[in-house]
Amino acid sequence: MAGSIRCAKRGCGRVRNEDVCPHCGTVPSYVSIYFKGKHYRFARTKQGRVLKDINEARDLHAKMRLAINNGTFEPLEYTKTKIGERKFIHQAAEWLEQKIEEYEAGELSPETIRNYRGYVKNHFKPLDEYDAREIDYPTLENFKDALPRTLRIKTRRNILNALYDVFARMHRKGVIKDFPAWPEIKGDDSFVRSALTYDEQVAGISQIPDKYDREIIEFGFETGLRPGETCALKVMDVDVINRQILIRRTWSGKELREETKGLSKLWMSLSDRAWDIVSPRLRDALPEAFLFVNPRTGGAYRQKVLNRVWKAFSGYANIDHYSVSGHSFCTQLVHDGLGELEAQAAMRHKSLQSTQKYFHAHRDRMREHFNRRGRAYQKQNESKTKNEGLR
Repeated sequence: MAGSIRCAKRGCGRVRNEDVCPHCGTVPSYVSIYFKGKHYRFARTKQGRVLKDINEARDLHAKMRLAINNGTFEPLEYTKTKIGERKFIHQAAEWLEQKIEEYEAGELSPETIRNYRGYVKNHFKPLDEYDAREIDYPTLENFKDALPRTLRIKTRRNILNALYDVFARMHRKGVIKDFPAWPEIKGDDSFVRSALTYDEQVAGISQIPDKYDREIIEFGFETGLRPGETCALKVMDVDVINRQILIRRTWSGKELREETKGLSKLWMSLSDRAWDIVSPRLRDALPEAFLFVNPRTGGAYRQKVLNRVWKAFSGYANIDHYSVSGHSFCTQLVHDGLGELEAQAAMRHKSLQSTQKYFHAHRDRMREHFNRRGRAYQKQNESKTKNEGLR
């Protein structure tokens, strides 16, 4: 192997070891390598940056000689194409393309893919020009610290989780050999879910003005459906004979998806009150018509509308509609004695762990248990003592 540092000026190209070419006064230089019968010219670092001075040229030359001696030298690694492929911006774009394919296959929601696009466009940019292999823990820590504090902790954590997924893909593809240590975002400002009793739900509904369709909110309470699922119900989803509904679509943002979370398509039995709400809406309605129609728009309700109406008039402005429907429904079923597996089936969850997240022990019921604690044992002992005294 023969190698040298040469002047980058066209027509000069002489070997040099000075900051400035002594023959023509040019500063830029390049590394010339003769390898396996071919001459190669390298004017950029492995990160794609043009050699700025003789010191960078020396450093590059030394690294190439070491790689050749170790048998790891690959000239193509220094081409513009390869350098571009190694940049984080290219790897993030490939990751996003994969996520879009997963979304088109129904594996991701529109809201999720919208967030991913925003992360790549707005938040990953500080890493764009890095060689993906050279992004280490200090760089990631600085990235984390630079995320705007105006963003919620949960949002910043989601951005960091998405970035982790980009690195996991690069590791699987062999782009990076070593996975860097990962920074952590501490704290939690996520919304705390809670549940209402049935009486509290009824009281909240009664305060909603007549001009709003209170029944769609009440229907959500009777079924425990996610608001997006309630708004997406159509007439064709109702089984009149067996008084049940099929949950097979949901609203995700502005998009109607023909599947629900968890891809669960199961029939759900309706309570007497839920059936009373549904049955009048079936008369003279086309199968494709939405079960609940917003009179203001003439189309389907959206979950944001339900949440806004509930918070504005119910007296429970601190509890969102999603908690009041699904979380309250599950909690009420368990409090009424429904077994864990039956509650899981009612909520259409794949795992019991998911169902457990929807249960919230109500303060009044817990207070009753606290007040009764030990009383039965105490009365039993008092009765036993009394009987022994009569002998």
